[in-house]
Amino acid sequence: MKIKTKLYSIAFSSAFLILFLILISSTASASTVQNSSSNGPFAYITNYGNNNVSVFDMANNTVTATVPVGIDPNGVAVTPDGTKVYVANGNVGSDFGTVSVIDAATNTVIATVPVGNT
Repeated sequence: MKIKTKLYSIAFSSAFLILFLILISSTASASTVQNSSSNGPFAYITNYGNNNVSVFDMANNTVTATVPVGIDPNGVAVTPDGTKVYVANGNVGSDFGTVSVIDAATNTVIATVPVGNT
């Protein structure tokens, strides 16, 4: 019975992360943000092996910041008003992950939310 519960938790966690990534991929412009502190707009690019996100100024073709996030970031979504950036993080060898919430004005993580089997 315990194995069945664990399998259900893994399936639920996987389904949640897949749905989150589908949402992210279905909104192609969702990874850009206009920020008044620079020219912008900005793209948020996950660096999977480095556990961070590069903030890319698309007007100047430069990286303006690097934001540390969770383990193995692999998806990005931005709120419609461009104030927050959500990064889906995996967790290799586990059945859960996290979502890092970045304040786009300061490029700092303001929250880390566990998702899946927590």
